[in-house]
Amino acid sequence: MHCAIMPSFMNSTWTHLKEEFSGWRAAEVAWFLFCEISMISLSLWWKDDTAGIIAAAAGIAYTVFAGKGKTACCLFGMVNTPIYAFLAWKNAYYGDMALNIYYFAMMFPLFASWRRNPAAAGHGVKRTKLSGCDRIKWSAFCVLSILLTWLILEKLEGARPLCDAITNVLSVAALALTVKRCVEQWALWITVNLTETFMWFKVWKETGTSVSLLLMWILFLANGIYLWRIWLKDAKDQDHCNGRNGAIGNPHSMPSMAIE
Repeated sequence: MHCAIMPSFMNSTWTHLKEEFSGWRAAEVAWFLFCEISMISLSLWWKDDTAGIIAAAAGIAYTVFAGKGKTACCLFGMVNTPIYAFLAWKNAYYGDMALNIYYFAMMFPLFASWRRNPAAAGHGVKRTKLSGCDRIKWSAFCVLSILLTWLILEKLEGARPLCDAITNVLSVAALALTVKRCVEQWALWITVNLTETFMWFKVWKETGTSVSLLLMWILFLANGIYLWRIWLKDAKDQDHCNGRNGAIGNPHSMPSMAIE
């Protein structure tokens, strides 16, 4: 019985690996390599610490693979998040630390959801969009949550509590939308990337360290803008083929983080 299971498992694994590395444009591969090589080279030049370089390299890989809708992003996320949580704790970014613990836990439902909703071969996962009503509800939810989190982080005397609150709340919402495969996730990630770039720039200016994480967030920002455009286009093409608008959830319900 074990002899029969092993070939089946190996064939399934090999098929999945071929799917993960199919459907890539030459420009996308070149961009991925440019991001990794430039970040690692500049980090070594500025003598950044090894942990920061590993976290940044895994983080860039996660973002690029997630942008393609590839489930391999979860593996890179599991490398990036615990290291990043430790570095955030060292710099008194307690919200960022908690956020990355959440990120790590969410890699498992993310993998499960994306595996259940594949697009055409080589095209990752099916893209979806929120209804106009749901966008308003998610926006209200984020604003109120940011204000509450800001007050909590001020009590904890964390560094830059408002920035930390913005990145934490929007990241939680964005990752929930990532699990749901929503195009709108990228608008939130772009806002998070802008705020995180500012936060780690301040760390670099004040301590001379964490340059790899600063570079990572700059590259995340550029990548997020590009991927927002790509996901919008893919969602429109998908809607045209399916003859429906692809809206998620009940427009009369509160923002839900349930996995689909």
